[in-house]
Amino acid sequence: MGLRKPACCLVLGALLWGFGISLAMANDREVTIIAGLSEESLYDTSITDAKIVFSLIFNQAIQESEEQFVLEIYETDLEVERKLISGELDAIFTNTIHYLKIEEHFNPMGCYIIQHGPEIKPQYYLLTKRNSGIQRLSQLQGMKISIPRGHAVGELYLDVMLLRQNLPVTDQFFSEIRVTQESNSAVVNLFFGKVDAALITNDAFSVASELNPQLQKQLIVINVSEPLAHQVVAVRRDFPLERIRKIEPYILNIQESPRMSEILKTFRLTAVRKVKNGTLAEVRELSDEYRSLSVK
Repeated sequence: MGLRKPACCLVLGALLWGFGISLAMANDREVTIIAGLSEESLYDTSITDAKIVFSLIFNQAIQESEEQFVLEIYETDLEVERKLISGELDAIFTNTIHYLKIEEHFNPMGCYIIQHGPEIKPQYYLLTKRNSGIQRLSQLQGMKISIPRGHAVGELYLDVMLLRQNLPVTDQFFSEIRVTQESNSAVVNLFFGKVDAALITNDAFSVASELNPQLQKQLIVINVSEPLAHQVVAVRRDFPLERIRKIEPYILNIQESPRMSEILKTFRLTAVRKVKNGTLAEVRELSDEYRSLSVK
């Protein structure tokens, strides 16, 4: 297939050796920014890879500001939320839906998007096999779907599409939701007939299709979402504005560093972008529509 994810830890190790970067570089400084991420919101990566790449990226980005960044991984979004509210965390990485639910606990001046691919807001593709004869979402009732972990926004999109047709929500509509660690595995499951559908982003499908052109011939897109921001990084409400202003220029320009750009590419990351007015509008509207349709 040619769709296997590279051994990122080995690749990263080579990059670190080549660039002379050490993950222990921050050990001489006091820990000043502790961030949390749950396994539920891990997006297209493993726990190990997430801790390595985000710790490296953010420590490199803020080292000139004399700050140090540490990422802690928890099991659930709720656990991360509790740690944030209790003051044990300075920031969290989470899916956009979770962020909007607890938005009042964040400083709106310190909210960012982790960008994967060329667009800050990817679209979600619902894929089936071309020879299956399936052309509409409603035809998938009782069948199996593969969805990568961390795609809560994509599942919300599916829920709304189903509710608009007076159909059950995703976890009741499909007979099985096969959760994968990353997008390529979801596509592979569909390609080899282990499931009847897959939900991934347009960028993930583009990458997979470059590796295996047969995907474009054998798979078909039957639903496309509007552009949706899916992963947010935000600092808690009492995080000082002066510290945000001190750190932010380094964070927003991390991709300008040639060596860090290479590491970003290794993990299919593009940049960190500031959340602006309207950045989360589409997900907010979907969430509102879901609540409205759910009570009918």
